Amino acid sequence: MKMISILCLLFYIGVVKANFNISPLSQSITVKEKSASYTIENLTDRKAAYQIHVAKRLLAPAGEEVREPTKELRVFPSKIILEPNQKKRIKVIYLGKKKLALEKSFRVVFMQLDRNVTENDDEGINAKFNFHTAFYVTPKNAQADIQATIENDGKGMILALKNQGNKHMILQDWQLKLSSDQSSVVYDQPLPDINLLADTQIFLPLTRIGRQYHQAEIILD
Repeated sequence: MKMISILCLLFYIGVVKANFNISPLSQSITVKEKSASYTIENLTDRKAAYQIHVAKRLLAPAGEEVREPTKELRVFPSKIILEPNQKKRIKVIYLGKKKLALEKSFRVVFMQLDRNVTENDDEGINAKFNFHTAFYVTPKNAQADIQATIENDGKGMILALKNQGNKHMILQDWQLKLSSDQSSVVYDQPLPDINLLADTQIFLPLTRIGRQYHQAEIILD
């Protein structure tokens, strides 16, 4: 399994500006649809090689993304060479179970390969740029259901966020209201963007708050 920082929950682009473009960066299909397409575009004035792979996506309690190999998705083609400024569609096919109770989450990762495209496929390959896109297979009428609670782990106050629903939800630019029997306040410390996957729970440490607060409420803009 591969552990990915919470900073990568949405998507990651290399520090250096990428020389290609992927669209869309996130998409969802139903089991009946079975497949979806991405568009990859070479933005340079020379040939470029790319490789695409997929992974199952989970969420650890500390908020880290966990990736595992999967056979539930197939990409065609998984390797490609594009002419200067050329575009091409990449098809992703879902091969998993048809009856789903929970949304399934995956990553479709596009890598630009730093090599001479005239070389043999197994020679001179180094990943240069990555796009980590989000791909979901979603049951009909799926919904997120986020519950927030405060706990004391003996070292301090912890916010427990649980998605009891069967669909992911992205918490972005969100606030947290904390309440006690006598008063309530809005938490004034920065909160991270979080993609809370279906049927998952994470724990976030809270700083500079009193132990009197025992209720939490998420406020979305």
